[in-house]
Amino acid sequence: MLKEILSGWKNYLDKTEVTEAVAKERAAICAACPSLRNGRLLAFIKDDLTEVEGAYCSKCGCPLSAKVRSNDICPENKW
Repeated sequence: MLKEILSGWKNYLDKTEVTEAVAKERAAICAACPSLRNGRLLAFIKDDLTEVEGAYCSKCGCPLSAKVRSNDICPENKW
């Protein structure tokens, strides 16, 4: 999982059109999920996808700014 999240952070920094289109779809799903939590440390990470800005998944613990841009899967199988 670490490899996927690191690739997600890479994609966060080096945003491509395709990555951002997929991330936007995933962020909308995550925004409606009861597993979304706001993190205190993550609040300093600004994201164009405001629905997941500063948030993490309570199921896997991953920061959503990276998770939605990674090759990883949703622990709830929503995407």
